[in-house]
Amino acid sequence: MAAPPAPLPSNRRLILYFVLLAALLPEAITGSTPPLAWLNPVQALLNLWLYGTGVIVVRELSLRWKAGWAGILLLGAAYGIVEEGLAVTTFFDPTLPQLAGGALAWYGRLGGVNWVWTVWLTIFHAIFSMAIPIFLIEWHYPALRGRSLLSKRGLAATVILLGLATLTINALVNAMVAYRVGLPEYVGALGAIALFVYLARRGVGRVWLRLPTGRMPPRWAYAVGGYAFFGLSFLVYAGGPTFGGVPAVTYLEGGLLLLLAILLLRRTVGQADAERARFAFVAGSIAFFATFSVLVGLSGNPAYFGLWAVGPFFVLYVTWLYREKGPERPVIPGSALLT
Repeated sequence: MAAPPAPLPSNRRLILYFVLLAALLPEAITGSTPPLAWLNPVQALLNLWLYGTGVIVVRELSLRWKAGWAGILLLGAAYGIVEEGLAVTTFFDPTLPQLAGGALAWYGRLGGVNWVWTVWLTIFHAIFSMAIPIFLIEWHYPALRGRSLLSKRGLAATVILLGLATLTINALVNAMVAYRVGLPEYVGALGAIALFVYLARRGVGRVWLRLPTGRMPPRWAYAVGGYAFFGLSFLVYAGGPTFGGVPAVTYLEGGLLLLLAILLLRRTVGQADAERARFAFVAGSIAFFATFSVLVGLSGNPAYFGLWAVGPFFVLYVTWLYREKGPERPVIPGSALLT
């Protein structure tokens, strides 16, 4: 017999859960912040500060605007630009080693923007850094769905904290690197953020509901779909010079992958087993990065010491959520993924 839904903790504790998961999941499992780096209190604090305020702002705005999961993804894309464009400036700096070893510093670079990297990381942050942590915590606490955790004043304060985190990280980055981002790039980033926020506010993301639907595939297909989406996206974008040849082909390949993922998730709307199917997609997505973390952790690079254990930890976490805290539940209005 499935366990009953977990009772809701206090708002402060729930906020803490969002902050921890939003920072740890994307940074730890990808190796962007390796295990030993979390022992650096400054780096750990900055990760928690930026991701934590970001995920709270994204969730709270989507609730106030009744934007649903499509709105969360649009606001998550805006967050991706805040982090990678305004804070750490990887969207613009061509000297950074994380740009697929330097290949994406020239492949798709135009007008001072690393465009292939920009598209890839915007999608990654929208889904993996924002939407998935929100989904997992609301899966564990289904009574939390549709429930705000902050007052208007609290939300305003969190937006200010997000801005301060962005400015602080930007200042630290500029103190460590020689490349200087120009004013036009920053203005363009702010304009793109404003556009995504506007689209979320206006509910434009819901036009996806007009896409064709059909019979929902079995759950295992969603797990495979999540794994394949991020695995193939990794190949398409990081391997763009090899698998695409020209940026236009890379954008087309990446766009096709995103469309296929949306169409797969579209088929869950209104289905009795929808929640578990979506969970399977999330679990498959995490499983890909778990595989990645194990391979990198076993590569022998001392900078990634212990990374091999991070992926299995998150696999155990989602397995526990599914078995112990995932009873069959009716679809709650406004809670369905992408609605």
